[in-house]
Amino acid sequence: MKLFAAAAILAALTVPAFAADITVDVPMAFPESLTSTPNGTIYIGSMNLGAVYRALPGERSAKTWISKEVGNFGKVLGVLADKGTLYVCDNNGDHAYLKTFSLKTAALLKTHELPGGGFCNDIAMKGGDAYLTDTKGGRVLKLAAGSDALTVWYTNDKSDSSLDGLVWQGDALYTNTYNGNHLIRIPMNADGSAGKGVNLATSTDIYQPDGMRLSSSGKILMVEGRGKDGNGRLDEVTVSGNSANITVVKGGYMLPTAVTVVGGTAYVLEAKLNYQRDPALKDKDPGNFKAYAVPVK
Repeated sequence: MKLFAAAAILAALTVPAFAADITVDVPMAFPESLTSTPNGTIYIGSMNLGAVYRALPGERSAKTWISKEVGNFGKVLGVLADKGTLYVCDNNGDHAYLKTFSLKTAALLKTHELPGGGFCNDIAMKGGDAYLTDTKGGRVLKLAAGSDALTVWYTNDKSDSSLDGLVWQGDALYTNTYNGNHLIRIPMNADGSAGKGVNLATSTDIYQPDGMRLSSSGKILMVEGRGKDGNGRLDEVTVSGNSANITVVKGGYMLPTAVTVVGGTAYVLEAKLNYQRDPALKDKDPGNFKAYAVPVK
């Protein structure tokens, strides 16, 4: 009997708690990006209201953590938590910034303006270096560890410059173009510089590709907006040579823009940007915004 009780307790401790969806508890937020820490804290950026929201582990709603006034934000897009620091893409008129904040205190640490202007969209880390997409300029910029200056690491020489999501897998950076519907692999040279970008042939069409992150097992996860009719989806991307196999993990989202991973759960952020883009929906109530919990391997 004692052995059975001990086994039951052990099983209860080793089975992960059910991961629930997270609601952005702010009307008209129109969130664009989200990130997470290993303990399950979720941070979500608002493109419409210019703020950062936070949901602590176990909480089902994200509330204001850094207000527009405190962050001196314009439009908040990419957010990325890494080793005690929150990296935030902030766009304010003709000026674009990468800002860093303390995850402990929410205090502003540093502000880095994008050289030559641009539109800061998303962020990925490799080692201690931060890389970000400039959607307007078709560039990937780099903030080297210990540096205060952003430098141009890669410029897309294709006709479509709308670089958006990005993620590192090994020594290759993968990015996509939201308008051109391309998935691009950029190898890193031995000296740390960017190699030639290659448009990968995808097994099926992709449309409005956006945020990308790695699963806990190292697989590339990517969201696609796919129009205004609730056809958005979460994909798993497997690259082989210059080809990429696209496997749909789950669909039915209204213009998702980002994904983050905590353990075996991916959180898919539904942005509902059709309520800003479609004249028939403009100024109507989009309802709650959510980050949907999806089991992944």
